[in-house]
Amino acid sequence: MITERIFGKIKGVNVPEVTIHNNAGMEVSILSYGATIRSVLVPTAGGKKIDVCLGYDTIEEYIQNGGYFGGSIGRFANRIGGAAFDLDGEHFTLAANEGQNHLHGGVHGWNSKIWQYTTDPDSNSVTFVTKSADGEEGYPGEVSVSAKFTVTEDNRMVIEYSATTDKATPINMTNHWYCNLNGHASGDILDHVLQLNAESITGVDGKLVPTGEICSVAGTPYDFRTAKAIRTDFDTVRGLSTSGYDNNFVLGEPGTLKQFATLKGDKSGLTMTAFTNMEAVQLYTGNHIHDRKGKANAEYHDMSGMCMEPQHYPDCVNKPEFPSAIVRPGEKYYHHIEFKFEG
Repeated sequence: MITERIFGKIKGVNVPEVTIHNNAGMEVSILSYGATIRSVLVPTAGGKKIDVCLGYDTIEEYIQNGGYFGGSIGRFANRIGGAAFDLDGEHFTLAANEGQNHLHGGVHGWNSKIWQYTTDPDSNSVTFVTKSADGEEGYPGEVSVSAKFTVTEDNRMVIEYSATTDKATPINMTNHWYCNLNGHASGDILDHVLQLNAESITGVDGKLVPTGEICSVAGTPYDFRTAKAIRTDFDTVRGLSTSGYDNNFVLGEPGTLKQFATLKGDKSGLTMTAFTNMEAVQLYTGNHIHDRKGKANAEYHDMSGMCMEPQHYPDCVNKPEFPSAIVRPGEKYYHHIEFKFEG
């Protein structure tokens, strides 16, 4: 079942919220603003429903607050060093919105567009579409984009991103929803237990831009091949260079759907299993959420939620040794993500 309501207005334009329900009691709500996941209501074994997605109650809060809460990120997720790249003999300068670097599509990424949408009750899905103009944020090519969200009867949230272009351009989409399996208002995620199928990460400089080096996780705080609480090595990671985990984990060859992670809430008992067809995932432990009010006056702080963002490697446009994110006319970008919940 699919329901709709008007969530708010931006400059007089309605911003709908579309909610997809299944027969098991799971509900996923997405805003037309940024194709943004606002809530993920999951049933537990005891019959209780838990909203595991951090978010806000008004459109104004989404506009005013940073953090990309729930947004569909594009044209390029993560960082591009120096906010520039060369492609087919041309130099392209992008918006520098994180110091000297480009982050999550720039000043006005796809997470801040109002997308159009259609619903499909037969497949229990909604598809949002938008266009990105040639030259937008400095990128070449007009890009047509779609974001399809489906809720299955076995409690999977499926996200499918597709895009085509009229000029060669980098495309690297993901979703930036913050998850807390104990509930969005339940405190930090440090005692969540994570297992991540990654043998290496991309090495980064002090600004979290890849150096080109691929580093083994063996014997490091980044080794989640055996399940462990996020807290286990958290203080060690904070002492290295970042405020917590904010790293690109290497998953293997692109193009094949694979299970890459299992996350368990320590209080709720909910388990989330994650799948992607991409070659990498950014693990971000909400290090810069900072103090803010969320849905229903919830208190959000650093580490109140975490993101697992499947994607191409960061800065791959400047690293020819990395898998390519370039899409050319006649080709189709396709990114498949699944999160399966069990209680």
